[in-house]
Amino acid sequence: MRKALINRLAVVLGIVLTSGAAVAQVSPYRFELEAGGGLLRLPDVSYNGWSAKQQLTAYIKPRLGVSVGINWAGTTNTAPLSYLPNQYGLPNPARLNEFYVRTDRMLDLSAVILPILTHHHQVSVRVGLSAYRSKTTQVDSLIYPNPRDRSSYETVLDQRTTDWVSPLLGVGYDYRLSNRWSVGAYATAYLNAPDKQTVSTFGLRSAYRFNISADSLGLSAIDKSTIRTGIRLAGNVSASNERTVADVYSIRGIGGVWAEVPLSLTWQFRTELNYAQRSGQTNEVRTGRVRFLPGVDNRNYLEIPLLFRNEVAYKWHLYVGPYFATLLNGRAESDGKPVAVVPHSVVGVMLGADYQLSDRFSVDARYQRDLVQLSSRPYGGLHGFQLGLNWAFQRSNQ
Repeated sequence: MRKALINRLAVVLGIVLTSGAAVAQVSPYRFELEAGGGLLRLPDVSYNGWSAKQQLTAYIKPRLGVSVGINWAGTTNTAPLSYLPNQYGLPNPARLNEFYVRTDRMLDLSAVILPILTHHHQVSVRVGLSAYRSKTTQVDSLIYPNPRDRSSYETVLDQRTTDWVSPLLGVGYDYRLSNRWSVGAYATAYLNAPDKQTVSTFGLRSAYRFNISADSLGLSAIDKSTIRTGIRLAGNVSASNERTVADVYSIRGIGGVWAEVPLSLTWQFRTELNYAQRSGQTNEVRTGRVRFLPGVDNRNYLEIPLLFRNEVAYKWHLYVGPYFATLLNGRAESDGKPVAVVPHSVVGVMLGADYQLSDRFSVDARYQRDLVQLSSRPYGGLHGFQLGLNWAFQRSNQ
């Protein structure tokens, strides 16, 4: 009896040691980039839609990581448009309430756990939160110009955008083709999506593992003494992205701190933390029977640009990169009446150039434009031009 127990313990210990060796062999890479596609399942829809995803995972330990992912999904029901009851080619009005077009976008942030990790097999569990946006178009009502003629009507559509923060739970299985490549399947449940539904996506995926380091990029190790920090002050003129004859530019201010890390002799990575004032203004304009109402929309953002800066000539630099901004506060008026400012965040692109006046001072010019807006209700983005002055806390080592 005791001998059998010892044999079983030896087998268990052997499995544990083998598993640990397998982890050491299959997990030399800290980052995993995956792409996949499959089906979208909604509880109130009789058939499936489509879904696609991209996800990046950084593994803190061989079995524990943090991931960020973007998912696209959609489903439609255009079958009611195919019912043509008369010579005018109009759909059957009794079926139009079944028509809809829906698109979903999810930005996921989650923790990843690998309960099973061997040389060829990997099982993952994800738990996290998702910034979930759903856009739905349906038929709201029908208008009959002549109530006696039911063969002619106009359709009024209802378009609705809903934003929500949803808990998510996901599972996946991967078969490792090599240390870097794997293929598998995944399933994700958004437990409290818009309209308090449970939305599911599932499909197939492929993944690639890699490392990011100075050596892998062909760069020398970063010396902390070469990191520069400083202050930036700028003037900003901005206006609505969808400018009309009534929209004009408004002047505001920007201030913040920055840090710059050299990547090579001519490239630097720069990040900033700014308090950014932006504004859109509309003058009263009459064109024919159309009247544009006067208004102003002042917004104050916490803004984080992520810029790649390159020295293109002596003392001249060009840079480009994305930025993220979230609304701190704001004030808006339309035709002299106050209007509520919708809480939102934006992601945009920024590009510009600067000229080095001295080791510590430089001037720059920039253009920025909002591209993606996350808010509870639709609103217009802004674009603008900046002229700024930069001061570094220490001298350049170049």
